[in-house]
Amino acid sequence: MSVSGNLRTMPFPDLLQWVASSRKTGTLVLEGDLHSKKIYFRDGLVVAASSENPKEFLGYYLVGWGYVGEDEIQQLLDMQDPHSTLMGELLVIVGRLSRDDLQHVLQVKTEETIYELFLWEQGDFRFLENILPAKKFQPLNLPVDMLILEGVRRKDEWLRCRESIPDARWIPKLVRAVDVQELGPTELSILREINGSNSIEEIALACRLAYFHVLLFVYQGLAHDLFELITPAEEEITIPGFSEVSWRTLIRHAEREVEAGELMKGYRRLTKLRESYSDLRAVSEQAALLERKISKELEDRKLYDTAVPRLAVPATQLTNQAFSPQEGFLLSRITGSYTLGEILKVVPGSALENRLMLNELINRGIVQLKDQGTDTDAALGRAGR
Repeated sequence: MSVSGNLRTMPFPDLLQWVASSRKTGTLVLEGDLHSKKIYFRDGLVVAASSENPKEFLGYYLVGWGYVGEDEIQQLLDMQDPHSTLMGELLVIVGRLSRDDLQHVLQVKTEETIYELFLWEQGDFRFLENILPAKKFQPLNLPVDMLILEGVRRKDEWLRCRESIPDARWIPKLVRAVDVQELGPTELSILREINGSNSIEEIALACRLAYFHVLLFVYQGLAHDLFELITPAEEEITIPGFSEVSWRTLIRHAEREVEAGELMKGYRRLTKLRESYSDLRAVSEQAALLERKISKELEDRKLYDTAVPRLAVPATQLTNQAFSPQEGFLLSRITGSYTLGEILKVVPGSALENRLMLNELINRGIVQLKDQGTDTDAALGRAGR
């Protein structure tokens, strides 16, 4: 059984509560504007989470917190599939990480992945019943009630902090003496890293803390005139655990999505990679190869320039469906009179992306094609080609 919707109509805390109260087992998939995430449940408890945000990868914490080196990440990633074991378990097996340390890192990673979702105002979601990762992993069994309470609290604090601190790249500088007798061990460790050159993110990594705790400490210090903020440099910051070798893993994700028929998802992942690694020739070459494969797949689905798109549902039903602005513009040009080639000439954006968008609309049963040469309907793509 699969349940789906959008966070606009079912806010994230309500969605979590539904999964927990129903004691569901399965995977909650959430797709936002920038990243997708998955939360894994067993009997209503959170056992793990994954994210497409590089700052929520396990490698970000393992490298940033100093457990492994940047050059070791790809080796660990390459070992996962042959051993059917996730990275953290591999590190425990080879003695690089204790079981307790792994538990702590996984819990912080999972909680931070989930807490950020409380800031999402919209995003599609679907719950896949009884589907969990095939690879062996260490379950956390986190109660949802505690996550909701902390998530709601953090959302309020985050929004307040954002008014003074734009993002984690900003650099706090001490401008007045601090009474260290009033600070606990965690606050003292943060204070020691505030030197006028470390960013908030760098301080959090050095202290092996979640970014939120450092953000709140700095915000409170600003409110008491203990700190001032230094504007970050414009240079691009390297993300720990997401070095040149790590993009190959994302390319493989895109390849798997294309092979599974999720052409638009694979294409969007390639677009993000191109933007993140615009100066890396190997990324451009690999992305170009996969884009050609996507184009060939669309040709096999007979999305020819001579095909004539037309609506497969009455126009009155379109108002009951959710469409992006780009999809809405494309649909407004589909009258049953113009060929696909003619329509694509007036639709802004990438021709490949627009063809993929049309393919998605065909898969949803919104649009069908009539080929001019054969005069036969081609509501193609639904059968999983």
